[in-house]
Amino acid sequence: VFLLEKVSSQIGLTEILKDTFPDEWEKLLSCAFFEVSEGKPLYLCGTWLENTYTDMIGGLASQRISELLKSVGENLPARLEFSCLWTEKRGEDEFVVFDITSISSYSKLIESVEWGYNRDKEKLPQINFGMVFGQPSLLPIFYNLYQGSIRDVSTLKNILEFLSDFKLKNVTFLLDKGFYSTDNIMVMRRKGLHFITPLPFTVKQAQELIEKHENEITDVSNALRVNKQILYCVKDKITVESYSLNAYLYFDKRKSLEGEERLIERIIEAEEKVEERHFQDREAVRKYLSQHAVELEKFFDIRKVKGSFVLRRDKGRIDKVIKQMGYLIILSSRSMNPRQIILLYRNKDCVEKCFDTMKNELSTNRLRVHSTESMEGRLFITFISLILSSWIHKTMREKALSKKYTLEEIMYELKKLKVIQLQNQRRVMTEITKTQKELFKKLVNEIPKL
Repeated sequence: VFLLEKVSSQIGLTEILKDTFPDEWEKLLSCAFFEVSEGKPLYLCGTWLENTYTDMIGGLASQRISELLKSVGENLPARLEFSCLWTEKRGEDEFVVFDITSISSYSKLIESVEWGYNRDKEKLPQINFGMVFGQPSLLPIFYNLYQGSIRDVSTLKNILEFLSDFKLKNVTFLLDKGFYSTDNIMVMRRKGLHFITPLPFTVKQAQELIEKHENEITDVSNALRVNKQILYCVKDKITVESYSLNAYLYFDKRKSLEGEERLIERIIEAEEKVEERHFQDREAVRKYLSQHAVELEKFFDIRKVKGSFVLRRDKGRIDKVIKQMGYLIILSSRSMNPRQIILLYRNKDCVEKCFDTMKNELSTNRLRVHSTESMEGRLFITFISLILSSWIHKTMREKALSKKYTLEEIMYELKKLKVIQLQNQRRVMTEITKTQKELFKKLVNEIPKL
Protein backbone atom coordinates (compact mmCIF):
# COMPACT_ATOMS: atom_id res chain seq x y z
CA VAL A 1 0.00 0.00 0.00
CA PHE A 2 2.94 2.35 0.66
CA LEU A 3 3.90 2.06 -3.01
CA LEU A 4 0.37 2.79 -4.26
CA GLU A 5 -0.11 5.70 -1.83
CA LYS A 6 3.13 7.29 -3.07
CA VAL A 7 2.24 6.75 -6.74
CA SER A 8 -1.22 8.26 -6.26
CA SER A 9 0.26 11.28 -4.49
CA GLN A 10 3.11 11.83 -6.97
CA ILE A 11 0.87 11.85 -10.06
CA GLY A 12 -1.69 14.18 -8.44
CA LEU A 13 -4.47 11.60 -8.24
CA THR A 14 -4.96 11.84 -4.46
CA GLU A 15 -5.25 15.62 -4.56
CA ILE A 16 -7.92 15.55 -7.30
CA LEU A 17 -9.96 12.87 -5.51
CA LYS A 18 -9.84 14.89 -2.28
CA ASP A 19 -11.16 17.93 -4.17
CA THR A 20 -13.95 16.11 -6.02
CA PHE A 21 -14.97 13.45 -3.47
CA PRO A 22 -14.07 15.02 -0.08
CA ASP A 23 -16.09 12.48 1.93
CA GLU A 24 -15.25 9.38 -0.09
CA TRP A 25 -11.73 9.77 -1.48
CA GLU A 26 -10.15 7.40 1.08
CA LYS A 27 -12.69 4.68 0.33
CA LEU A 28 -12.21 5.12 -3.43
CA LEU A 29 -8.43 4.88 -3.16
CA SER A 30 -8.67 1.90 -0.80
CA CYS A 31 -10.80 0.03 -3.36
CA ALA A 32 -8.43 0.97 -6.19
CA PHE A 33 -5.37 -0.08 -4.16
CA PHE A 34 -7.06 -3.43 -3.47
CA GLU A 35 -7.78 -3.95 -7.18
CA VAL A 36 -4.20 -3.23 -8.24
CA SER A 37 -2.68 -5.25 -5.40
CA GLU A 38 -4.98 -8.28 -5.39
CA GLY A 39 -6.94 -8.33 -8.67
CA LYS A 40 -9.89 -9.97 -6.90
CA PRO A 41 -13.64 -9.16 -6.67
CA LEU A 42 -14.27 -5.90 -4.84
CA TYR A 43 -16.43 -7.40 -2.08
CA LEU A 44 -13.22 -8.89 -0.60
CA CYS A 45 -11.69 -5.44 -0.12
CA GLY A 46 -12.88 -5.17 3.50
CA THR A 47 -11.10 -8.35 4.57
CA TRP A 48 -7.95 -7.21 2.78
CA LEU A 49 -8.01 -3.83 4.56
CA GLU A 50 -8.28 -5.51 7.97
CA ASN A 51 -4.91 -7.16 7.31
CA THR A 52 -3.21 -4.23 5.58
CA TYR A 53 -1.25 -1.44 7.26
CA THR A 54 -2.46 1.95 6.04
CA ASP A 55 -3.12 5.43 7.44
CA MET A 56 -6.42 5.51 5.57
CA ILE A 57 -9.69 3.87 6.63
CA GLY A 58 -9.33 0.72 8.69
CA GLY A 59 -12.21 -1.31 7.28
CA LEU A 60 -14.80 -1.40 4.52
CA ALA A 61 -17.56 -3.99 4.84
CA SER A 62 -19.27 -5.39 1.77
CA GLN A 63 -22.43 -3.37 2.47
CA ARG A 64 -20.40 -0.15 2.74
CA ILE A 65 -18.78 -0.93 -0.63
CA SER A 66 -22.22 -1.31 -2.23
CA GLU A 67 -23.27 2.03 -0.74
CA LEU A 68 -20.05 3.63 -2.00
CA LEU A 69 -20.61 2.39 -5.57
CA LYS A 70 -24.18 3.69 -5.60
CA SER A 71 -23.21 7.06 -4.09
CA VAL A 72 -20.36 7.64 -6.57
CA GLY A 73 -22.52 6.44 -9.46
CA GLU A 74 -25.24 8.94 -8.58
CA ASN A 75 -22.77 11.82 -8.32
CA LEU A 76 -22.27 12.67 -12.00
CA PRO A 77 -21.13 16.29 -11.34
CA ALA A 78 -18.26 15.07 -9.13
CA ARG A 79 -17.18 12.46 -11.69
CA LEU A 80 -17.21 15.06 -14.47
CA GLU A 81 -15.22 17.48 -12.31
CA PHE A 82 -12.69 14.71 -11.64
CA SER A 83 -12.41 14.07 -15.40
CA CYS A 84 -11.93 17.77 -16.10
CA LEU A 85 -9.19 18.21 -13.48
CA TRP A 86 -7.42 14.97 -14.45
CA THR A 87 -7.51 15.89 -18.15
CA GLU A 88 -6.01 19.32 -17.40
CA LYS A 89 -3.18 17.63 -15.51
CA ARG A 90 -2.28 15.59 -18.59
CA GLY A 91 -1.37 18.67 -20.61
CA GLU A 92 2.00 17.23 -21.67
CA ASP A 93 0.37 14.69 -23.99
CA GLU A 94 0.74 15.48 -27.69
CA PHE A 95 -1.10 12.37 -28.90
CA VAL A 96 -4.17 10.59 -27.57
CA VAL A 97 -5.49 7.13 -28.42
CA PHE A 98 -9.22 6.40 -28.31
CA ASP A 99 -10.52 2.85 -28.31
CA ILE A 100 -13.43 0.86 -26.97
CA THR A 101 -13.96 -2.53 -25.34
CA SER A 102 -16.92 -4.61 -24.15
CA ILE A 103 -17.61 -5.61 -20.55
CA SER A 104 -20.14 -8.39 -20.11
CA SER A 105 -22.86 -8.46 -17.48
CA TYR A 106 -25.46 -10.93 -16.22
CA SER A 107 -27.70 -8.13 -14.94
CA LYS A 108 -31.07 -7.50 -16.59
CA LEU A 109 -31.66 -4.34 -14.56
CA ILE A 110 -29.06 -2.05 -16.17
CA GLU A 111 -30.62 -0.19 -19.10
CA SER A 112 -27.43 0.34 -21.11
CA VAL A 113 -26.42 -3.34 -20.93
CA GLU A 114 -27.46 -4.63 -24.35
CA TRP A 115 -26.62 -7.26 -26.92
CA GLY A 116 -24.03 -6.16 -29.45
CA TYR A 117 -20.69 -7.05 -31.03
CA ASN A 118 -18.76 -8.61 -28.15
CA ARG A 119 -15.00 -8.19 -28.58
CA ASP A 120 -14.32 -11.14 -26.25
CA LYS A 121 -16.68 -13.43 -28.23
CA GLU A 122 -18.89 -13.96 -25.17
CA LYS A 123 -22.59 -14.71 -25.53
CA LEU A 124 -23.68 -12.18 -22.93
CA PRO A 125 -25.18 -8.69 -23.02
CA GLN A 126 -22.62 -5.95 -22.49
CA ILE A 127 -21.73 -2.34 -21.83
CA ASN A 128 -19.17 -0.59 -24.05
CA PHE A 129 -16.28 1.12 -22.24
CA GLY A 130 -14.51 3.80 -24.29
CA MET A 131 -11.20 5.21 -23.10
CA VAL A 132 -8.81 7.99 -24.11
CA PHE A 133 -5.16 7.20 -23.43
CA GLY A 134 -2.32 9.73 -23.52
CA GLN A 135 1.11 9.68 -25.14
CA PRO A 136 3.84 10.15 -24.02
CA SER A 137 2.40 9.97 -20.48
CA LEU A 138 0.99 6.47 -21.20
CA LEU A 139 -1.80 7.16 -18.71
CA PRO A 140 -5.58 6.91 -19.10
CA ILE A 141 -7.06 10.40 -19.51
CA PHE A 142 -10.81 9.93 -19.74
CA TYR A 143 -13.46 7.24 -20.12
CA ASN A 144 -17.11 7.08 -21.07
CA LEU A 145 -19.76 4.36 -21.19
CA TYR A 146 -21.92 3.48 -24.18
CA GLN A 147 -24.88 1.20 -24.72
CA GLY A 148 -23.86 -2.34 -25.60
CA SER A 149 -25.36 -2.19 -29.10
CA ILE A 150 -23.53 1.00 -30.16
CA ARG A 151 -20.94 0.51 -32.93
CA ASP A 152 -17.39 1.87 -32.51
CA VAL A 153 -17.71 4.35 -35.36
CA SER A 154 -20.67 6.07 -33.64
CA THR A 155 -18.85 6.80 -30.36
CA LEU A 156 -16.17 9.21 -31.59
CA LYS A 157 -18.37 12.32 -31.93
CA ASN A 158 -19.51 11.88 -28.34
CA ILE A 159 -15.99 11.61 -26.92
CA LEU A 160 -14.88 14.65 -28.94
CA GLU A 161 -17.60 16.76 -27.29
CA PHE A 162 -16.44 15.74 -23.82
CA LEU A 163 -12.78 16.43 -24.54
CA SER A 164 -13.63 19.78 -26.09
CA ASP A 165 -15.50 20.71 -22.91
CA PHE A 166 -12.47 19.61 -20.85
CA LYS A 167 -10.29 21.94 -22.95
CA LEU A 168 -7.98 19.19 -24.21
CA LYS A 169 -6.30 21.06 -27.06
CA ASN A 170 -3.36 20.71 -29.43
CA VAL A 171 -3.52 16.92 -29.47
CA THR A 172 -3.52 14.45 -32.35
CA PHE A 173 -5.93 11.50 -32.17
CA LEU A 174 -4.60 8.02 -32.97
CA LEU A 175 -7.57 5.93 -34.10
CA ASP A 176 -8.20 2.37 -35.22
CA LYS A 177 -9.91 1.59 -38.54
CA GLY A 178 -13.17 0.84 -36.71
CA PHE A 179 -13.61 4.59 -36.20
CA TYR A 180 -13.12 5.55 -39.84
CA SER A 181 -16.04 7.25 -41.54
CA THR A 182 -16.43 10.32 -43.72
CA ASP A 183 -18.59 11.92 -41.01
CA ASN A 184 -15.92 11.41 -38.33
CA ILE A 185 -13.21 12.85 -40.60
CA MET A 186 -15.33 15.92 -41.28
CA VAL A 187 -16.23 16.43 -37.60
CA MET A 188 -12.56 16.34 -36.55
CA ARG A 189 -11.45 18.71 -39.31
CA ARG A 190 -14.27 21.17 -38.57
CA LYS A 191 -13.17 21.22 -34.93
CA GLY A 192 -9.57 21.80 -36.01
CA LEU A 193 -8.47 18.47 -34.54
CA HIS A 194 -5.58 16.48 -35.96
CA PHE A 195 -5.71 12.71 -36.36
CA ILE A 196 -3.90 9.62 -37.63
CA THR A 197 -6.09 6.71 -38.77
CA PRO A 198 -5.87 3.76 -41.19
CA LEU A 199 -7.88 3.85 -44.40
CA PRO A 200 -9.96 0.63 -44.69
CA PHE A 201 -9.59 -1.37 -47.91
CA THR A 202 -13.38 -1.23 -48.27
CA VAL A 203 -13.00 2.44 -49.24
CA LYS A 204 -12.56 2.91 -53.00
CA GLN A 205 -9.66 5.35 -52.56
CA ALA A 206 -7.62 2.62 -50.84
CA GLN A 207 -7.78 0.43 -53.95
CA GLU A 208 -6.92 3.41 -56.14
CA LEU A 209 -3.82 4.22 -54.07
CA ILE A 210 -2.55 0.63 -54.31
CA GLU A 211 -3.12 0.51 -58.08
CA LYS A 212 -1.43 3.88 -58.52
CA HIS A 213 1.76 2.98 -56.63
CA GLU A 214 2.09 -0.83 -56.78
CA ASN A 215 4.77 -0.73 -59.50
CA GLU A 216 6.97 1.87 -57.80
CA ILE A 217 6.54 1.25 -54.08
CA THR A 218 9.28 -1.40 -53.80
CA ASP A 219 11.84 0.92 -55.35
CA VAL A 220 14.88 1.02 -53.06
CA SER A 221 14.44 4.78 -52.61
CA ASN A 222 11.17 4.09 -50.73
CA ALA A 223 12.68 1.65 -48.22
CA LEU A 224 12.90 2.43 -44.50
CA ARG A 225 13.77 0.45 -41.39
CA VAL A 226 11.34 0.35 -38.47
CA ASN A 227 12.47 -1.68 -35.44
CA LYS A 228 14.65 -4.06 -37.49
CA GLN A 229 11.88 -4.46 -40.08
CA ILE A 230 12.18 -3.26 -43.68
CA LEU A 231 9.12 -1.45 -45.03
CA TYR A 232 8.46 0.54 -48.19
CA CYS A 233 6.45 3.75 -48.12
CA VAL A 234 5.05 6.23 -50.62
CA LYS A 235 3.40 9.46 -49.50
CA ASP A 236 0.43 10.82 -51.46
CA LYS A 237 -2.66 13.00 -50.99
CA ILE A 238 -6.36 12.14 -51.02
CA THR A 239 -9.46 14.27 -50.59
CA VAL A 240 -12.28 13.35 -48.21
CA GLU A 241 -15.19 15.62 -49.06
CA SER A 242 -13.44 19.01 -49.23
CA TYR A 243 -10.53 18.13 -46.93
CA SER A 244 -7.08 17.25 -48.25
CA LEU A 245 -5.29 14.57 -46.22
CA ASN A 246 -1.84 13.01 -46.29
CA ALA A 247 -1.94 9.34 -47.29
CA TYR A 248 0.97 7.07 -46.34
CA LEU A 249 1.01 3.81 -48.29
CA TYR A 250 3.18 1.16 -46.57
CA PHE A 251 4.19 -2.20 -48.02
CA ASP A 252 5.71 -5.11 -46.09
CA LYS A 253 7.16 -7.50 -48.67
CA ARG A 254 7.70 -10.35 -46.20
CA LYS A 255 4.18 -10.05 -44.77
CA SER A 256 2.76 -10.08 -48.31
CA LEU A 257 4.56 -13.28 -49.29
CA GLU A 258 3.81 -15.06 -46.01
CA GLY A 259 0.16 -14.00 -46.11
CA GLU A 260 -0.30 -15.24 -49.68
CA GLU A 261 1.31 -18.59 -48.88
CA ARG A 262 -0.79 -19.03 -45.73
CA LEU A 263 -4.03 -18.21 -47.58
CA ILE A 264 -3.34 -20.59 -50.48
CA GLU A 265 -2.43 -23.34 -48.03
CA ARG A 266 -5.74 -22.92 -46.17
CA ILE A 267 -7.71 -22.82 -49.43
CA ILE A 268 -6.16 -26.10 -50.60
CA GLU A 269 -6.75 -27.68 -47.19
CA ALA A 270 -10.45 -26.70 -47.27
CA GLU A 271 -10.84 -28.10 -50.80
CA GLU A 272 -9.29 -31.42 -49.80
CA LYS A 273 -11.43 -31.81 -46.67
CA VAL A 274 -14.66 -31.10 -48.55
CA GLU A 275 -13.71 -33.46 -51.38
CA GLU A 276 -12.89 -36.38 -49.07
CA ARG A 277 -16.29 -36.11 -47.35
CA HIS A 278 -18.24 -36.70 -50.62
CA PHE A 279 -21.04 -34.27 -49.77
CA GLN A 280 -24.32 -35.05 -51.54
CA ASP A 281 -25.98 -31.76 -50.63
CA ARG A 282 -24.93 -28.16 -51.41
CA GLU A 283 -26.27 -26.86 -48.09
CA ALA A 284 -24.19 -29.44 -46.21
CA VAL A 285 -21.05 -27.95 -47.80
CA ARG A 286 -22.10 -24.43 -46.81
CA LYS A 287 -22.76 -25.58 -43.24
CA TYR A 288 -19.36 -27.29 -43.07
CA LEU A 289 -17.58 -24.12 -44.26
CA SER A 290 -19.50 -21.91 -41.82
CA GLN A 291 -18.44 -24.17 -38.94
CA HIS A 292 -14.81 -24.85 -39.91
CA ALA A 293 -13.63 -22.11 -42.29
CA VAL A 294 -16.15 -19.27 -42.27
CA GLU A 295 -13.54 -16.69 -43.33
CA LEU A 296 -12.85 -18.71 -46.51
CA GLU A 297 -16.47 -18.97 -47.71
CA LYS A 298 -16.17 -15.93 -50.00
CA PHE A 299 -13.33 -17.57 -51.95
CA PHE A 300 -15.38 -20.53 -53.21
CA ASP A 301 -18.21 -21.53 -55.47
CA ILE A 302 -19.85 -24.89 -54.78
CA ARG A 303 -20.11 -27.19 -57.81
CA LYS A 304 -21.33 -30.73 -58.38
CA VAL A 305 -18.65 -32.96 -59.90
CA LYS A 306 -19.13 -36.70 -60.50
CA GLY A 307 -22.04 -36.95 -58.08
CA SER A 308 -20.46 -35.03 -55.16
CA PHE A 309 -20.38 -31.35 -54.27
CA VAL A 310 -16.88 -29.82 -54.21
CA LEU A 311 -15.28 -26.39 -53.89
CA ARG A 312 -14.08 -24.35 -56.84
CA ARG A 313 -11.91 -21.27 -56.35
CA ASP A 314 -13.20 -17.79 -57.15
CA LYS A 315 -9.99 -16.50 -58.71
CA GLY A 316 -11.12 -12.87 -58.83
CA ARG A 317 -11.84 -12.66 -55.10
CA ILE A 318 -8.66 -14.51 -54.14
CA ASP A 319 -6.51 -12.27 -56.34
CA LYS A 320 -8.15 -9.15 -54.89
CA VAL A 321 -7.30 -10.16 -51.31
CA ILE A 322 -3.75 -11.24 -52.21
CA LYS A 323 -3.20 -7.91 -53.95
CA GLN A 324 -3.93 -6.09 -50.67
CA MET A 325 -1.65 -8.26 -48.53
CA GLY A 326 1.28 -6.48 -46.96
CA TYR A 327 -0.27 -3.05 -47.51
CA LEU A 328 -1.30 -0.54 -44.86
CA ILE A 329 -2.65 2.92 -45.67
CA ILE A 330 -2.58 5.56 -42.94
CA LEU A 331 -4.26 8.94 -43.27
CA SER A 332 -2.99 11.94 -41.35
CA SER A 333 -4.13 15.53 -41.12
CA ARG A 334 -0.52 16.38 -40.20
CA SER A 335 2.46 16.13 -42.50
CA MET A 336 5.07 13.96 -40.78
CA ASN A 337 7.83 11.63 -41.90
CA PRO A 338 6.73 8.06 -42.74
CA ARG A 339 8.75 6.44 -39.95
CA GLN A 340 7.20 8.66 -37.28
CA ILE A 341 3.68 7.97 -38.58
CA ILE A 342 4.03 4.17 -38.50
CA LEU A 343 5.64 4.21 -35.04
CA LEU A 344 2.84 6.36 -33.63
CA TYR A 345 0.22 4.10 -35.19
CA ARG A 346 1.82 0.96 -33.77
CA ASN A 347 2.14 2.50 -30.32
CA LYS A 348 -1.63 2.90 -30.12
CA ASP A 349 -1.75 -0.65 -28.72
CA CYS A 350 -1.09 0.95 -25.31
CA VAL A 351 -4.85 1.26 -24.81
CA GLU A 352 -5.39 -2.39 -25.82
CA LYS A 353 -2.81 -3.41 -23.21
CA CYS A 354 -4.70 -1.27 -20.71
CA PHE A 355 -7.95 -3.08 -21.53
CA ASP A 356 -6.11 -6.38 -21.07
CA THR A 357 -4.94 -5.19 -17.64
CA MET A 358 -8.50 -4.17 -16.76
CA LYS A 359 -9.97 -7.56 -17.61
CA ASN A 360 -7.17 -9.85 -16.42
CA GLU A 361 -5.16 -8.11 -13.69
CA LEU A 362 -8.01 -6.05 -12.18
CA SER A 363 -10.76 -8.68 -12.48
CA THR A 364 -13.18 -6.43 -14.38
CA ASN A 365 -14.09 -8.82 -17.18
CA ARG A 366 -17.59 -9.17 -15.66
CA LEU A 367 -19.86 -6.59 -14.05
CA ARG A 368 -21.23 -7.99 -10.79
CA VAL A 369 -23.57 -5.11 -10.00
CA HIS A 370 -27.31 -4.77 -10.51
CA SER A 371 -28.09 -1.10 -11.04
CA THR A 372 -26.96 1.63 -13.40
CA GLU A 373 -25.68 3.77 -10.49
CA SER A 374 -23.61 0.93 -9.02
CA MET A 375 -22.19 0.15 -12.46
CA GLU A 376 -21.13 3.79 -12.91
CA GLY A 377 -19.46 3.77 -9.48
CA ARG A 378 -17.78 0.41 -10.11
CA LEU A 379 -16.24 1.51 -13.40
CA PHE A 380 -15.08 4.82 -11.91
CA ILE A 381 -13.04 2.82 -9.38
CA THR A 382 -11.73 0.66 -12.24
CA PHE A 383 -10.60 3.81 -14.05
CA ILE A 384 -8.68 4.97 -10.95
CA SER A 385 -7.08 1.52 -10.73
CA LEU A 386 -6.08 1.71 -14.40
CA ILE A 387 -4.37 5.06 -13.83
CA LEU A 388 -2.29 3.56 -11.00
CA SER A 389 -1.42 0.31 -12.78
CA SER A 390 -0.58 2.14 -16.04
CA TRP A 391 1.84 4.44 -14.23
CA ILE A 392 3.54 1.47 -12.55
CA HIS A 393 3.77 -0.47 -15.84
CA LYS A 394 5.30 2.58 -17.54
CA THR A 395 7.87 3.06 -14.76
CA MET A 396 8.69 -0.65 -14.80
CA ARG A 397 9.59 -0.36 -18.49
CA GLU A 398 11.60 2.83 -17.99
CA LYS A 399 13.59 1.33 -15.09
CA ALA A 400 14.08 -2.04 -16.86
CA LEU A 401 12.04 -3.81 -14.16
CA SER A 402 9.61 -5.34 -16.66
CA LYS A 403 12.41 -7.61 -17.90
CA LYS A 404 12.59 -9.24 -14.46
CA TYR A 405 9.10 -8.86 -12.96
CA THR A 406 5.42 -8.70 -13.72
CA LEU A 407 3.25 -6.26 -11.76
CA GLU A 408 1.79 -9.21 -9.85
CA GLU A 409 5.30 -10.37 -8.88
CA ILE A 410 6.24 -6.89 -7.65
CA MET A 411 3.10 -6.71 -5.52
CA TYR A 412 3.78 -10.18 -4.13
CA GLU A 413 7.36 -9.24 -3.23
CA LEU A 414 6.36 -5.99 -1.49
CA LYS A 415 3.54 -7.68 0.44
CA LYS A 416 6.16 -9.71 2.29
CA LEU A 417 6.98 -6.53 4.21
CA LYS A 418 4.98 -6.66 7.46
CA VAL A 419 4.15 -4.30 10.33
CA ILE A 420 3.93 -6.06 13.72
CA GLN A 421 2.10 -4.52 16.67
CA LEU A 422 3.75 -5.30 20.03
CA GLN A 423 2.01 -5.66 23.40
CA ASN A 424 2.92 -2.10 24.41
CA GLN A 425 1.13 -0.82 21.26
CA ARG A 426 4.45 -0.08 19.57
CA ARG A 427 4.74 -1.08 15.92
CA VAL A 428 7.77 -2.67 14.31
CA MET A 429 8.38 -3.18 10.61
CA THR A 430 10.11 -6.34 9.42
CA GLU A 431 13.52 -5.97 7.79
CA ILE A 432 13.38 -4.59 4.26
CA THR A 433 15.18 -6.89 1.83
CA LYS A 434 17.61 -5.77 -0.84
CA THR A 435 15.04 -6.59 -3.56
CA GLN A 436 12.32 -4.59 -1.82
CA LYS A 437 14.63 -1.59 -1.42
CA GLU A 438 15.48 -1.73 -5.12
CA LEU A 439 11.80 -1.85 -6.10
CA PHE A 440 10.77 1.03 -3.83
CA LYS A 441 13.74 3.13 -4.95
CA LYS A 442 13.15 2.61 -8.66
CA LEU A 443 9.37 2.98 -8.55
CA VAL A 444 8.82 5.88 -6.10
CA ASN A 445 12.36 6.84 -5.02
CA GLU A 446 11.46 6.38 -1.34
CA ILE A 447 11.77 3.57 1.20
CA PRO A 448 9.00 3.13 3.81
CA LYS A 449 9.61 3.99 7.46
CA LEU A 450 7.39 3.84 10.53
